[in-house]
Amino acid sequence: MRIPFLFLPAAVLSVLLLSACQPDTPPAAAVQVPDLPGATPWTDLQVEDHADTFHFAIVSDRTGGARPGVFAGAMPRINRLSPAFVVSVGDLIEGYTDNQAQLDREWDEIESYVGQLEAPFFYTPGNHDMNNEVMARTWQQRFGPSYYHFLYKDVLFVVLNSELFGMVGAADTPVPGPWQQSEQMAFVAQVLARYPSPRWTIVLLHQPLWDAREINPDWLQVEELLGQRQYTVFAGHFHQYNLARRHDRKFITLATTGGGSGLRGDVYGEFDQVAWVTMGPDGPRIANVVLDGILQEDVSDNALRAALGDISDGIQLQMELASGETFTSSRQLLSISNAGDSPLTVSPGISKPGSFNISGLIPLEVAPGQTVELPLTLAAQQPTPYAELAPAAVDWTLTGAVGERPVQFVHRMAVLPLTRHKILSVADAPDINGDLTDWPELRFQARRQGDVASPALSAEDASFAFDVRADASQLYVAVEVTDDDVQNDANRLPRSQDAITLSIDPRGDAERNRSMGIGEAVLGGDMEKMIVTMLTPGPAAEDKLLPFIADTNAAITAVTVPTSDGYRMEAAVPFSLLSEKAGGEWDALRIAIAIYDLDAGDHSPVQLHWQPYRYGAASIPGSHTFVR
Repeated sequence: MRIPFLFLPAAVLSVLLLSACQPDTPPAAAVQVPDLPGATPWTDLQVEDHADTFHFAIVSDRTGGARPGVFAGAMPRINRLSPAFVVSVGDLIEGYTDNQAQLDREWDEIESYVGQLEAPFFYTPGNHDMNNEVMARTWQQRFGPSYYHFLYKDVLFVVLNSELFGMVGAADTPVPGPWQQSEQMAFVAQVLARYPSPRWTIVLLHQPLWDAREINPDWLQVEELLGQRQYTVFAGHFHQYNLARRHDRKFITLATTGGGSGLRGDVYGEFDQVAWVTMGPDGPRIANVVLDGILQEDVSDNALRAALGDISDGIQLQMELASGETFTSSRQLLSISNAGDSPLTVSPGISKPGSFNISGLIPLEVAPGQTVELPLTLAAQQPTPYAELAPAAVDWTLTGAVGERPVQFVHRMAVLPLTRHKILSVADAPDINGDLTDWPELRFQARRQGDVASPALSAEDASFAFDVRADASQLYVAVEVTDDDVQNDANRLPRSQDAITLSIDPRGDAERNRSMGIGEAVLGGDMEKMIVTMLTPGPAAEDKLLPFIADTNAAITAVTVPTSDGYRMEAAVPFSLLSEKAGGEWDALRIAIAIYDLDAGDHSPVQLHWQPYRYGAASIPGSHTFVR
């Protein structure tokens, strides 16, 4: 079968033609200097300017929690670098919807950003760009094929659709639509056979399929087809930079270009970047151009990633759960373990004060293989209800070495005295109609940001109050949102506008209190074991990324109604559903409530939490605990 050359995008054809029609270029002219006797004010004149040298840029994930202005702001900066062309590794839109109006709006926005570029731009599909058949056909209508190749100065670029290998969250299922994975695999074999010996091959795709517990067999086949040729592979998806080596070749996962990120810095591989690739006679040289600097290609690799994880996981604060309603003081035990081979210096600092004092924070040095315990005392200036306590952020500056590489980075920890909040009993079940007059009071207030890793949000902008109650057969939840600018659009996803998020976890202590990131929670199936919903002030598009929300909505009774200064939510959850999720009788619940706040003119909402975000970078095991 012939390679579908005629179906390549116009931008691809332009580069192909530019490469094919370019005449043989003579060697670069030498620098002309005057013939001076004796010493000269320059070094040797062997310039780094060859006929077969060129530069291109790679942009990474913009979505999965897009931060406004970052991607758009990168476009004029790329123009200043004057690349031959720009390529993407996918996730340009939020997607995960089959609402055509929403998709068109998101793609129009991206094309307006890309339109600022002075160089050709090559699209690569990611899971946010293509997750269902409507999205796949939208891609085809706008951009043509979802996998293709192009050549420039004897360098072969192969762009693949990782979603055909298997969709995120359904690894055994290719994205439905106009393309088949068998056809993509045939394309890979044919294009590599057609160009068996280019001076280099660049492979671009979204998911780093090699970085998985079980590697997709089709991807292993791609690696086998690449054989002994010289090649480099680029991907995105994880929002965390990493350099891996396979078959003595570089497999690079890029960080973000505006996508959701903890932005903890280069040693974590969390930064906004454009990869700047100089293709020279001896292969690509890669510089990671951060918005405020340039980082080498080995800024983070597998060994460093694993070591930093071990170091961060070695800091554990055991927050004991109290049983009262008012906090005065408590003692907590901090343990710091050093699993590395070098001494670890640990220096604490309070970056965000809470509504209580912390004493006992002192610098420590932890020897290799040693665990040091540090008792802390938390004390309120005056007795304060637990429900009103604001968390503190403690930043631990960790200094040590990974192998021969010195490292210093900051690990942020949230500290908050915790109690088991009571679920009050009611004799008469409230009517689930959004009218909260049958709720005497809402005991829990979120008038400030309760997550130390999230942006601040003033009470004048948005706040909420909530409460939980129960009768003999159902759990009831009420939320009152105060918002100066309520945005609701039936064509937008719930997470793209004003909304209330509610998650209820009735499982045992070990599962309920386990810390993990949001990606692991969604893709690993943890959220499917809970009761999770996201409710907007009015109708909204269905969110295909979070299918368990639809299951929850079908199993509970929930109503939202607009008010003069915001909106309200009221929900009833059957005990039978809680027992089903718990795998038996439940005795405690982890009830996490937050709101999304979107104001007119903003591209994405800000989240407001009552206590540290359960799936955030500084979550606290045992937070959001309620008992009967």
